[in-house]
Amino acid sequence: MSRLQASQALNYALETMPELVAGRRLLWNLTPGTGRTEGARALCWDRGLASGWEEAGLKPEGLPNEPACFPTVLLVPDRQRECQEAELARAVRWAGSEGVAVVSVPNLWGAKRLAKRLQEVRVEEVAAAVTKHHSRVFFLRQNGPWEGSGLDAWEKGGEMRRQPPLDHWTQPGLFSWDRVDEGSALLADHLPETLAGQVADLGCGWGFLSLEVLRRCPAVDSLDAFEADARALEPARRNLGKVLVPVRPKLHWADVTAGVGLRRFDQVVMNPPFHEGREADPSLGLRFISAAAAALKDEGSLWMVANRQLPYEPLLEALFGEWRQVAVARGFKVLHACHPLPSSRPRVAFRRRKKGRR
Repeated sequence: MSRLQASQALNYALETMPELVAGRRLLWNLTPGTGRTEGARALCWDRGLASGWEEAGLKPEGLPNEPACFPTVLLVPDRQRECQEAELARAVRWAGSEGVAVVSVPNLWGAKRLAKRLQEVRVEEVAAAVTKHHSRVFFLRQNGPWEGSGLDAWEKGGEMRRQPPLDHWTQPGLFSWDRVDEGSALLADHLPETLAGQVADLGCGWGFLSLEVLRRCPAVDSLDAFEADARALEPARRNLGKVLVPVRPKLHWADVTAGVGLRRFDQVVMNPPFHEGREADPSLGLRFISAAAAALKDEGSLWMVANRQLPYEPLLEALFGEWRQVAVARGFKVLHACHPLPSSRPRVAFRRRKKGRR
């Protein structure tokens, strides 16, 4: 909801001050339908947003390849502070000293804090900020040399890095980017060493659970890791590459809530999200469970962790032949379900071939 409100605020600002934006546009992490798309280029980390843009006729890129300078860069940045400031800085740099970066930040994501932080760096505010739809829209332009502007430090602060104490590759903006999530750690501690066959990690992030599967479960034949945030794929690739096992993991940029294709797995592991931005959305976890059930073989099993209060058990009861609570600790619960029921399978329609045709 916050991203949608920020996109609506950005549209309002563009309508009220059209003279400030001209020429080719870069649309970055916007809700589909925001801004004029003719001749535009789109960047989008989230696979769900990317699918929406594709349906609207504009195919976005998932990775931040350096674009040429754009007269106008339209951005709704990430809510995480380091990532938010890094994306804003990059938008200003891409717009250059002649263009304008139009940046819309929801109030719940720290718009007021960001307004104060902008006073600490060398950047020109081309126009007064616009407040609308519980968001604040900034019109920014590079002011003087990039080096030493303060924005250069912001941009570097959002780069991929190795993070102690695990020395894992990660990046600000990813889930639990600077530490191992307690829930994921609890699930890893309860994964059986006998886990075998074809395994899927749904919502893999920077790869912690996949790492633990490779380290703890020698009978695994293959590992497919699915993640909607394109920024997580390179850190995950580097992290999984450090484990010396014969299995070569495959990474997929995919929105798990839309399904993971027709392939079936013996095991699924996951720590499903239950927030959209800062807003709690337990339906995300429910959709992950449905996707997991649909992706499993008839004898397959699901291993998952969730916050203790989330009501996932009724859906497990409806979709699986058996399920149980394995552990409860530190506000989390580990759940195991197996034998997905036929009702959990998506219906596949087949066209009947006409007689006399091959």
